[in-house]
Amino acid sequence: MATVDEQIIEQFDYARHFENNVDKPEQQGSWLAVPIPVSNPTIGTGLQAALLYLHPKDNDSEVPNSTSGLVGMYTNSDSQLIGGFHDGNWNSDLYRYQVMIGTGEFNLDYFGIGSHSPLADNPIKYNLMSNILFSQLLRRLPGTKDWYLGFRYMYIDSNVEFFADDPNEVLPPVEDDMTNSGLGIMTTFDSRDDNYYPTTGVNFEFVWMRDDEKIGSDFNFEKIDTHYDTYISVSEKSVMALSAVFAKATGDVPFYLLPSLKMRGFANGLYKDDASLSGHGEWRYKFKPRWGTILFYEIGSTAATANDLLETTISSYGAGLRWQVTKDKKLNLGIDVGFSDDNSAIYVQVGETF
Repeated sequence: MATVDEQIIEQFDYARHFENNVDKPEQQGSWLAVPIPVSNPTIGTGLQAALLYLHPKDNDSEVPNSTSGLVGMYTNSDSQLIGGFHDGNWNSDLYRYQVMIGTGEFNLDYFGIGSHSPLADNPIKYNLMSNILFSQLLRRLPGTKDWYLGFRYMYIDSNVEFFADDPNEVLPPVEDDMTNSGLGIMTTFDSRDDNYYPTTGVNFEFVWMRDDEKIGSDFNFEKIDTHYDTYISVSEKSVMALSAVFAKATGDVPFYLLPSLKMRGFANGLYKDDASLSGHGEWRYKFKPRWGTILFYEIGSTAATANDLLETTISSYGAGLRWQVTKDKKLNLGIDVGFSDDNSAIYVQVGETF
């Protein structure tokens, strides 16, 4: 599975794709209700519904729109989520801020830790219930247009229950009530020509987080998450998208926050360890004004240390179909099929993978 924070925030991001790509009034706010299909091998297939409020937009067309919303999700694995968010900016986009709060329950598979876990072929079912508070504040760096620097805080209260048939099975230590409280710094650079379907530009993010008992956490650990995405316009109809993703955790890290490979073709929790590295390449082609297709190849590795990355690699490949929901905005509904060594998976989603 994806880490619990990524899994919950991902659902809010689905809703926020609509915020950035629907027609918006210039001087007055409006409400928008949208259904969003969800399907992936981690949480199953289902539906997410979002009720969004699009705040009035100022006269500066380059300033991002501010949005508030309520989000709910349910899938056929009895996984569910409900929460709310606000994504805004202040002082002509000098500051950007996000706040998300939600509660969710996920029924998932535990594949163990490491690339050669004995549980990889026989995962153990478990239930994860979490309450989450996510917030971040960024300020544009003086003298720049695309660089931002700021802080992130995340609070997660979790309960985990394993359903192991063998009472002697080696499982990670869990308690009835586990609290994560993490504070960190982050920087971003975003020069994409479109925040949904970019054809040129770069999107970079680096986040360093620290969970510590001094700020209310039950754990003491550090975690780095970073990604670098670049987009190259090959022709009027085709784009090459490339991405590199790295994560590293050190200290007393709960298993559900360990780095994992975010690749298609298998459940995200299948490969999880203290460090992860992956590369993604995607060719995107529009054969009709509102219809397109993609081909992708991904390769990644997990290991106990960063020095051991790439000793064993996992690759996946596949294809997908895209349909642009609105005529004027580049909002795509997509279905992807991914294949890896002994696995395959189907994904229904709003927006591109990166």
